[in-house]
Amino acid sequence: MATQNFLHLWDDRFLYITPAIQSGLTARSSATLLASISGHPFALEAVDGTRVHCTAALVAPHVSRRLDVDGCGLLSLNLDPASSAYRMLAKRMGGHGILPIDGRRFGRLRDDFDPAQHGALCSRGLRALSVKLVEAINEFPESEAAIDPRIERVLQAIRAHAGQIPLRDLSAVACLSPDRLTHLFARQVGASVKRYALWTKVRRTVQQFTVRRPLTDVALVSGFTDAAHMSRTFQRYFGLSPSFLASQVRVTADDGASHAWGHQQGLASM
Repeated sequence: MATQNFLHLWDDRFLYITPAIQSGLTARSSATLLASISGHPFALEAVDGTRVHCTAALVAPHVSRRLDVDGCGLLSLNLDPASSAYRMLAKRMGGHGILPIDGRRFGRLRDDFDPAQHGALCSRGLRALSVKLVEAINEFPESEAAIDPRIERVLQAIRAHAGQIPLRDLSAVACLSPDRLTHLFARQVGASVKRYALWTKVRRTVQQFTVRRPLTDVALVSGFTDAAHMSRTFQRYFGLSPSFLASQVRVTADDGASHAWGHQQGLASM
């Protein structure tokens, strides 16, 4: 079966599977778990030039890095900064921006890596693999970590408006002052309100590629001013252009992702 690029979307995470990638300097708001499919090392380079070769790694949100995967295949699991899975991994990272992981930690999970690369796992199987990868790092089952209900309401409002909602309106949603909301949000989510709003635009953009539509329409639905603004942001986050995603990647999403990030929700709320 031919190898190609896959992107699988769920409400709190997405999994990018590719045979090879060489990216420039990128940084994003999601925490990222990288794993070599073949077991051969890939290269990660930090912004200060420090270069590590590893078979798996955790990358914290907002950490700039270059990635060189030369034919070994890669699973790139991206966890929303507001997700319980990310909050579990944050403790494991212990403040490291890039944390190499021994790929042998995944054990028998590696049996599913090659089928995932060749599109032989269903969405349910891929979701289960993503959960088990996180559990293999944490060494205990993934569970729902509580988040302040006021911040949960703010997260829902940001997503519903594709990131385009003033801080004063979010403060009203949370029944907090803008300063208090800013501090509580950063502590709970690990990102500022502004950064999470931008992440929401990017995540909504990714969601639009489950069907074919003009890039200009994707940009407007996702909260960007135009396709050029969307493309610049996308390159900075992923090192890939939206046109590459539209033409070279098979994108699928489950119902949870469609409900949380689909454009119908955003349009209905604007």
